[in-house]
Amino acid sequence: MSVDWRHLPSLSSLRAFETTASEGGFAGAARALNVTHAAVAQQVRGLEAALGVRLVMRQGRSVVLTDAGAHLAGALSEGFGQIAKGVEALADAEAHRGLRITTTQFLVDEILMPNLSQFWERHPGVEIAFFPARKFIDIIREGFDCGIRVIPSTKEPDWPGLDAIFLAKAQMMVVGAPKLVGDGTADPHDMPWLLHDEMAPKPEIMETAGLDLGRIKWVRIGSAQLQLQALRQGLGLTLFNERIARRFIEAGEIVQMPTAPIGILDYYAVVPKGPRSPLLDDFIDWVRALL
Repeated sequence: MSVDWRHLPSLSSLRAFETTASEGGFAGAARALNVTHAAVAQQVRGLEAALGVRLVMRQGRSVVLTDAGAHLAGALSEGFGQIAKGVEALADAEAHRGLRITTTQFLVDEILMPNLSQFWERHPGVEIAFFPARKFIDIIREGFDCGIRVIPSTKEPDWPGLDAIFLAKAQMMVVGAPKLVGDGTADPHDMPWLLHDEMAPKPEIMETAGLDLGRIKWVRIGSAQLQLQALRQGLGLTLFNERIARRFIEAGEIVQMPTAPIGILDYYAVVPKGPRSPLLDDFIDWVRALL
């Protein structure tokens, strides 16, 4: 049965009366609703005027319900209780629905998965499904909650229907294994350069580092993971961003080649426009902290 809202009193007055009934008076209702005693009394008097019936009567410093008031209070308590249960059930289902995230395989393997236990400590039992992809996915059509994307800082995010939430900046650098790079004085043009299937030469970035693309010998490696293995084994140089390279440099597995400053990348979380769940907001904050 549909509700004819035109003939119902205001919800604020109904709420004020139901709280007055459950709290035993205007003072208790005022505390529960965080408003003044006078505001509650005014709402209840307004409800009585709208209905044309007395709902409460003063008895000393307290109020008691009339028969009509007791009948209405019971109906409102049941109705508001059902509303509260429905809202709570929806919020609980949303909190435990889990998240579907798309980004690159490399970011999943090197940043997200190694640190996922941190997120689960805050949200035990929540399912996080990562879907690695080589290209940007239509996250609305495919039903994803969020995508983590990286673009050059010289470009503005332009993804229709999506909100782009800035996460971090990352400096690009030329890196190689110590056994290949040596003391760092060798000419990088004389060494092989590694590319994986998701990666294309970046002329504008490499030229800022003083590199001549025409003199570089490219070696294609199937995936980002294979590229990382080849890099650590000293099979070639590559461009890495500092966020990914940091732990490998600290471990002594790769070193940075001395070049002029190179381009900067921007990380974004992209989400469908509209309200976001607290769980998704917390996930985005967690990724930002990792980067």
